[in-house]
Amino acid sequence: MHYNTAPEGATTNYPDSPGYRHNAPETSREAAEAVAPMARNHRAQVLAVLKEAYPEGRSSDQIAYAIGLSPYSVRPRVSELQAAGKVERTDDRAKNEGGRSVVLWRAA
Repeated sequence: MHYNTAPEGATTNYPDSPGYRHNAPETSREAAEAVAPMARNHRAQVLAVLKEAYPEGRSSDQIAYAIGLSPYSVRPRVSELQAAGKVERTDDRAKNEGGRSVVLWRAA
């Protein structure tokens, strides 16, 4: 799967702003607009954690814990940073608290 471009049908300002699909329900657009003011700051925090850990990677859960956010808030920001070419997926994996294998990310 290729992540360096906006998903088909997504807003044209992605990854600089949270995206939503044009054919998505109105609530998707409203949610993207609601988090937009915080998203830039959250992306900066995510990137700072990954730069500090470089060259090691961190999972979205580890990043969320480090900056005090929910993983559900961090994962979209990681995707936006990846689409912008600022972070990259490593070949390494780790286990999350639930024991599942998760991707590790690092600053590009």
